[in-house]
Amino acid sequence: MRRTGTLLASAVLATGLALSVGAAPAQAATLRNVYYYDWDCHRVGNLGIQDGWWTSYTCTPQYGYWFLYA
Repeated sequence: MRRTGTLLASAVLATGLALSVGAAPAQAATLRNVYYYDWDCHRVGNLGIQDGWWTSYTCTPQYGYWFLYA
């Protein structure tokens, strides 16, 4: 019985690992830079779209700064 439980636990962990590896998005947003002001973050985000560096961006406020993800 103990061996069956060990095998079952190993199978569940292996399945979970296989699913988590395959679940990654095709193109994940990465941190591009950190800014003091939201207007500066959006300015650079729009500049990146205009120049073809990325197709979309988000400016996220954290810890008093603005993080540009694209």
